[in-house]
Amino acid sequence: MWKRASRRAGLRRRAVAQPVPPTEFGGPAFSSVLEQLELECRAMVSYALKQGLAMSPDLPGRLAELRVMPGASLHGESGARELAGLHRQLVRAIQPATPQAVVLIERERLRGGWLRWLGPIPLIRTLTLTSVGCLASVVGLAMSSLVNERNITLGFLDSSGSTLGWNVMFILACAGLGAAFSALFQAHRYVADATYDPRFDSSYAARMILGLIAGLILVELLPENLFAESSLGAFGKPALAMMGGFSASAVYRLLQRMVEVMETVVRGDSGQQAAAVIQSQRASAESESIRARGELAAGLLDLQREMQADPRLDQVRQQLTGLARQMMSDDS
Repeated sequence: MWKRASRRAGLRRRAVAQPVPPTEFGGPAFSSVLEQLELECRAMVSYALKQGLAMSPDLPGRLAELRVMPGASLHGESGARELAGLHRQLVRAIQPATPQAVVLIERERLRGGWLRWLGPIPLIRTLTLTSVGCLASVVGLAMSSLVNERNITLGFLDSSGSTLGWNVMFILACAGLGAAFSALFQAHRYVADATYDPRFDSSYAARMILGLIAGLILVELLPENLFAESSLGAFGKPALAMMGGFSASAVYRLLQRMVEVMETVVRGDSGQQAAAVIQSQRASAESESIRARGELAAGLLDLQREMQADPRLDQVRQQLTGLARQMMSDDS
């Protein structure tokens, strides 16, 4: 028992006394970074060759010489620096594309799958299926006898029951179709330019939800005669819902403008307030000018009285008298 306890204590002392080796080139973390650099370099070379981009002819050969195998040390620090230099040159060659987007698109291309015809990356496939679902919903709901021109113009307060439910779902489907079209179009542009960033995938879901809300607000919650005098008055509710879903930011700016108009009505016209401030400042400046001219005229009169004792200064005295009278007439 005592021997076993002493043996354990000795093992603890040796474990504590043994120093921890510092991180060296070739460690797991360093190897993973090198593998990422090599993967991005190979993807960028493939992308540049496919797109016909101009790059140095010796870059592919230099990259082949520095091939990184799993667990390899890449010949030490000098090889790692050369690989980083190649990576920097390739990044400049494929601009505005990014290495992350190029690697992701190439990885999805190699993975394949029967859903790949819907889009090169998962986000595009999801948005494509969402757009098809919204389109099918619009067509399917429009086939109902409850969805017609008369019922869809009634609105929330003049309709109820299943009639209201079917028509609201039709409006939401139209708004979703516009939102899905906008999100899919923008995402396709990022993928085509190879500037896609997966960090913003969640923003497309938020954009879809905002599009549904904006379409419903634009059609059902705003006054009916709001667009009567504009070109939008000729559009029906389905078209307005689709436009609201396509550009939720436009509906936000419209609501913001309405709030500003309401604040102007409550607080008063800002133009009238600015004119009143300018008029007050102008009156204050005029009164200050009149006071300064009066003080100057008083000083000239005092100087004239002091000069009356000397008859040689009659001409100067006459000029001062004329100047004082002119200033007094300007004040009046």
